[in-house]
Amino acid sequence: MAVQQQPTHEWSDRIRRLLRDLKMNQSALADRLGVSPATVSRWIQGKHEPTAQTYVALGNLARTGEGAYFWERAGMDVSGMPESGLRRVLGSLRTRLQDFRIVAAKPSRPIEGNAVAIPVLNVTAFGDRIAPKQNVVLSQAEVEDIVLAPLGWCPHPENVIGMHLCGDSMTPLIAPESIVFVDTAETDRDRLHQRLTVVSHRDLGFKIARLQRVAGADLLISANHKYPPLDISNASKWKVFGEVLWWISRDANGK
Repeated sequence: MAVQQQPTHEWSDRIRRLLRDLKMNQSALADRLGVSPATVSRWIQGKHEPTAQTYVALGNLARTGEGAYFWERAGMDVSGMPESGLRRVLGSLRTRLQDFRIVAAKPSRPIEGNAVAIPVLNVTAFGDRIAPKQNVVLSQAEVEDIVLAPLGWCPHPENVIGMHLCGDSMTPLIAPESIVFVDTAETDRDRLHQRLTVVSHRDLGFKIARLQRVAGADLLISANHKYPPLDISNASKWKVFGEVLWWISRDANGK
């Protein structure tokens, strides 16, 4: 008779890595967190996921730079933390922009001539209702390219990043495989009503559509009407990542 295996989860792998980093066994970690060894065992096996409170505690135990993953799983906004994925990624621009004349020490840096250097991250927002396999979480994001844009296109130059779009739910407005540029400083749901918005889900990754607030509900409305609205009212699951400002698309021939 075949043995049924438990599905693997990134969070269980991360907890195993944390045990190795801390040089702890499961019983020691359980004692540190105030849970039973059986509970830790279930996390390791991927049977039960830790609670938000436990994720915060795991993040506090993790070494510098690793805690952001656990804090994100807890639903925390880690974008402003010194060791968060976004801050670390944008900080790496210092080594990527050595050929430019920097006039302001900000992550998306204004360049002489009223241009802004914007990092394009190896992160993908999905356009379809069902997300593809998540490629990169924000805490692991890296800069893959730099785009120069007019300063007037960026209300908050230090907070603008580029990311990829997959799926056809935003056609004909935004073509699949476009690069969208997101103002991560704009996260207020009231201000984003009827605007193109990127939201994030801890398991599903990033989603892009137009935010519409109606009758006490927050919906994402796709430009491609074959996709039904997506309810993102639960703010603990769906975090607003930012407003889509503009995008770059290839033509149908890929030229």
